[in-house]
Amino acid sequence: MKENAAELRSKHPFTNPSVIAQGPIIGLGYRPPWRLGNIVQARFASKRGLHVMLAQQSAREIERTGRSFQDVIDSATISAFEAGLKLPWGADGDHLRNEKEVTAAARAGCTHFTYDVTAELGKGFEAVVAQVAKLYGITRDIKGGGNFTTEISLDEGEATTAIDYVTRLLSVLREKQIVVNEIAPRFPGYFEKAIDYYSEIKNGKKINDTRDFEAYLRQMAEAARKNNFRICVHSGSDKFSTYPIIAKVLKDNFHLKTAGTYYLEDLKIIARNSLPLFMEIYKFSFDQFARDRATYELSCAPEKIPDLAKLDGAAIARLLQSGAGNNDLRQVLHVTYGSILTARGQDGKARFADKIEETLRANFADYESELTAHLERHFAVFSPRGQR
Repeated sequence: MKENAAELRSKHPFTNPSVIAQGPIIGLGYRPPWRLGNIVQARFASKRGLHVMLAQQSAREIERTGRSFQDVIDSATISAFEAGLKLPWGADGDHLRNEKEVTAAARAGCTHFTYDVTAELGKGFEAVVAQVAKLYGITRDIKGGGNFTTEISLDEGEATTAIDYVTRLLSVLREKQIVVNEIAPRFPGYFEKAIDYYSEIKNGKKINDTRDFEAYLRQMAEAARKNNFRICVHSGSDKFSTYPIIAKVLKDNFHLKTAGTYYLEDLKIIARNSLPLFMEIYKFSFDQFARDRATYELSCAPEKIPDLAKLDGAAIARLLQSGAGNNDLRQVLHVTYGSILTARGQDGKARFADKIEETLRANFADYESELTAHLERHFAVFSPRGQR
C-alpha cells in the first residue's frame, strides 16, 4: 500500500492531505485497516461538499489497532482517489501525548496536530504551557512554519474547562510565538463514546438536558471570537441532540470529531449477514470489556444487554442502531474494537479482522447504504461554508 499511495500522491495532488484552515471541519477517520468505510466517507464528503479530516486517528487508537500514522494516511489517500474526492481534506494526528507520537504523525504527513495535555493538567499551568511549547516546537521543526494547524485537547480533564483558563493559556502561548488554531474543551455534561449527550444521571436514568451545554458553548464561542481560535468538539459521534446547537451557535466556525462509531456500522452488516461471526465477536468483546474500558469514561452496564443468543441477525442489528438501540451493547462493542482487530488465533492468523472484511466486501452495497445513512444522520443539520 505504501508504494501505491506514494505514487498516487505524486501523480494526483488531490490525494495529498491538506491544511484545512477554515471551518466547518468534520473529523471522520476509520479505524479498521481495510479502507471500505474510508472510501464511503470520501464519497459522502465529495457529494456534500464537506471539508473533512479523512485521516483521523489518535495515538491511543494507533496503539490499539497496531496501525501507524503512515498507514492511516495511505488509506485516506487511496480512499480519496477511489472516491474522486477533489476537495481538500486533512490528516489529524489526534491526542498526541509526547515527542515520539508527534514525530511519527509529522513524518507521516499529518496536517493537523492535536496536543493532549491531560497528564499535565494535574501538574499545573506551567506544565501545560511547557508541554505545548515542546510539542509545537517538534511539529514546526519537521513541518516548517505555516504548513500545519494545531489544537490543544483539554476535553479529558476532570472538570468543565474554565473559559478564563483557556484565554490565559492562549495569551501565554502567543507570547512564546506559538500558534494555536483550536481548543477542545471539556463541556458540561457527558460526551461518552457511542451514545448521545446527557447532562446527568437521575434515579438511574440519563437526562438529556442541553441547556447548560448551550450556555457554556455560547460563552466559549465569544472567547473564541475574541482570541481567534476554533472550538473543537471531541467524542462527537452520535451526539445528535447537540448538533442543532453547535450549528446555531458556532455557525461555520467549528471542528467536530466523529471517528468513533463507524466500526459499529460495520458490525450491523456482520450481524445481518454472518450471525455466527458476530456472536464470536460479541463474546470476545464482552470478555475483553473490563480491561479495554479502562481508558474511557463510561456509564455502561453490560448486565443490561439482552440475551443475544435468542435473537436473529436483523434484531441484533436494530439493537446496534444509534439512539433507538441498546446503548450498553454499543459501548461494549465500541471500546473493544482494538482487541477485535488485532486478535490472533492459535495459527497466528487474524481471528476476526479478515472475516469481517470479507463479509463487508461481499455485502458492500448494503454496507455503503447503511454507513451513508449514518453519515447523513450526523451531518444533515450542517451545511458547507457559504451554503447557509
